Amino acid sequence: MSVEDALRSAWADHSKLWERNKWVYPVISRRAHGISIGINLNLDKSCTFRCAYCQVDRTVPGLTIGNDVDAIEKELIAIVEEYRRNGLVDFSNFKDIPKEKRIIRDLCLSGDGESTFAPEFAEVCTLMRKLQDVYADLDLRLTLITNATHLQSSRVLEGLASLTAKHGEIWAKLDAGSEEWLKVIDQTKISLETIQANLEATVKKFPLRIQTMLCKVGGRYLDDSELPLYLDRLERVYIANPKNFLGVQLYGVVRHTALVNVEPLPVEYLESVAQKIRAKIPVTVEVF
Repeated sequence: MSVEDALRSAWADHSKLWERNKWVYPVISRRAHGISIGINLNLDKSCTFRCAYCQVDRTVPGLTIGNDVDAIEKELIAIVEEYRRNGLVDFSNFKDIPKEKRIIRDLCLSGDGESTFAPEFAEVCTLMRKLQDVYADLDLRLTLITNATHLQSSRVLEGLASLTAKHGEIWAKLDAGSEEWLKVIDQTKISLETIQANLEATVKKFPLRIQTMLCKVGGRYLDDSELPLYLDRLERVYIANPKNFLGVQLYGVVRHTALVNVEPLPVEYLESVAQKIRAKIPVTVEVF
């Protein structure tokens, strides 16, 4: 298998299974530019979104067990120690990945739902911050991937303070410029104005990176009527605190999606959107 084929396979397979772990899993992440150690606090698949492009199969019930923070710590340590021992080369998904592509980049809260919903969210953020110091030689970033619907609760804010205290970032979703498109692509009852307000309040306090999925849903996509509305919303987040606005990640579909009417868009389209963002606000835009 070529390196390119091995990477595509690893990017497409974000299986949460690693040995006997329940909560912690390693993936080759396009956006992290290497290995991301994921922490899944949503074994029950609880989420405020039902994204059209989500790969989580919600026709199969999730687990009803709670999050055991001590067990999560043991799983995290086991994976990081295995990485230090052999770069996770024995992990079947990584056997064809060259060493320079198997560098651990972050500990990331990202699972089968919305991590900020978990009652243990703040406690796990504190744990991640502790392990960041324990493994200081690895220069680990701490990352939260979130749909931004629950960022302003006091419990979540407590966790975010720990997560971002040292080389930590919030990667928040913004997929739409209008309420109509939000309901198509993210299929949520939460209003876009609520999400917008959460993003603007969060960037005032913490480092924030915006993630946007660009794909077709039932033949529709972020077209010329929707795109200006999306750009205006991005600009509002940027204006709220340019210093904390880290950039935008545009990404397309590479994994199997729960819905069959989701299609990828050409990379040329993603690049054209990136150019429009750069023309609107002076930020780094990455295309995946």
